[in-house]
Amino acid sequence: METEPLVPTRKDSFEAETKLFKDHAHSDNEAQVYDVRRQVIARSLVPCIVEGLKSEVKQSPPLLLWDDRGLSLFDAILESPQYYPARREWALLRKTIQDIARNIPNRNRVVELGAGNMKKTELLLHTLQGQQKRVEYLACDVDESALRRGISELRARFEGSSPYITIHGLLGTYEDCAAWLNLKSGGLPTSLIWLGNSMANFTPEQASKYVQSFLSSGSSMIIALDGCQDQREIAESYEGECNREFILNGLSNANQILDDNVFAVNDWGFCGNWDPDLCMHESFYVAQKDLTVNVCGETYRFKSGETMRSIKSGKWPRAKVLEICNNAGGRVKELWMDENQSYGVYVVEKV
Repeated sequence: METEPLVPTRKDSFEAETKLFKDHAHSDNEAQVYDVRRQVIARSLVPCIVEGLKSEVKQSPPLLLWDDRGLSLFDAILESPQYYPARREWALLRKTIQDIARNIPNRNRVVELGAGNMKKTELLLHTLQGQQKRVEYLACDVDESALRRGISELRARFEGSSPYITIHGLLGTYEDCAAWLNLKSGGLPTSLIWLGNSMANFTPEQASKYVQSFLSSGSSMIIALDGCQDQREIAESYEGECNREFILNGLSNANQILDDNVFAVNDWGFCGNWDPDLCMHESFYVAQKDLTVNVCGETYRFKSGETMRSIKSGKWPRAKVLEICNNAGGRVKELWMDENQSYGVYVVEKV
């Protein structure tokens, strides 16, 4: 099992990294999206695809799932009656949003990680506005068209009518965002918002490294995580028809990035597996027959029924979350749990 994030970061010197940001980061006056990518995301995924095919446990980069169509398909999952995490998180946020917002200081920068769906964002910003807090909100995402669309919708609702909220976007990966924050912090306090159980798409070791990276920029974090251990509920939420369509779209996106029909989508199926020992659900592509895949001049073979992992979703109980944060040099300052004592919102700060 991998111990490093699937998306590579540049290993240039700090000086070169700084110059790269100055040369590449820019804003668009209309959509207010700052491009903080240190390399083009699609191009960076090609070596990740190759690396995953070569690995002992074949896997594909989870970022393949989050193109514009993938975000739309995931929205359909969020709205499906079988998907319990969205319902439980939304109920918990509505119940505790005033307390959550009190942990965000006045004159603060708020950065939301993976901000594809703006429903929860609107709730938070309305609450901050009601508390008369001036904040600069930045949504960070990898899909440019969805990010611009979401930012435009938020600006239409808030800017011009609110003296408290300014809204921008950050186009880039989590690594890009962490590097940008470390370069651009300038003493401005920052709150990182990481909702939707997204942190649990990584191993606990990876998640701890991300938390450490963000805390090192001087940021505090507000993280929402699912700790459900009910196998039936998990299977109903992650192994339905909507999930199949969402996962298989990752292969279509891979074909687009590789500019070739490398993965014939009709030759692949989908399955999920729950591992109670690791508190982890995993989604897989399944070869429907013996297949040969050619990528970048290399040939990879799949036997019928062989799997390739697409994405993980951890279901971490409270004790595991506390351990992850502690290993990152952080501490949980405050937390709220839902009525099932499974879904939680955690406020994390550097020790």
